[in-house]
Amino acid sequence: MLYFIKKSKKILAILLTIPLLTIYHTQAQSVTANDNNILSLSMECPNNPQCIYSGQDPFLLDILITNNSDQNIEIPLEAIRAYLSESYLKDIQTGEPVGPVTPPGLPLTDLLKKLTLLPAHTSHVTRAEFSKKGIKKAFKKAHSNRIAFYKSIVTSIHYQGSKEPIGSYENGKFERKSFVLEAEKVITKK
Repeated sequence: MLYFIKKSKKILAILLTIPLLTIYHTQAQSVTANDNNILSLSMECPNNPQCIYSGQDPFLLDILITNNSDQNIEIPLEAIRAYLSESYLKDIQTGEPVGPVTPPGLPLTDLLKKLTLLPAHTSHVTRAEFSKKGIKKAFKKAHSNRIAFYKSIVTSIHYQGSKEPIGSYENGKFERKSFVLEAEKVITKK
């Protein structure tokens, strides 16, 4: 009889634990259509809303990663800066690069673990600086007086405090969701 009671307690404990784990994973990892809009990428020229280049050195451009959700999230910001992004100046007419291309680098797993808090409805701003020589060279290669700065980021997102990134379970295996953010800003030569 004692053996039966011990086995019953173990079975009861397992039966109670399974629904709790399912609820935890469902809340922490669920991916919905709205998740695609959690983060956005945009650019603006500080103190120069039309992004007009008139010889200033350096030419400045602010890159904004914005949390559009109602929840605090965490992103691997150092990894994004180190290797999860691509950027270049391109000709508006042809779409071809007219400046150096910064391709994504090789993954550094340690940087993926360093997460930076991005509170709900806030932006993280990174400033890009273009030297007078570099931007003049880009305009010289372009077919018009307009070029665009293109930026692309691929990243994972964690809800604040979650050990796992946003993702979903497929065939019993967890798959992290990669968020692809793209933006470009047109720069006009005066």
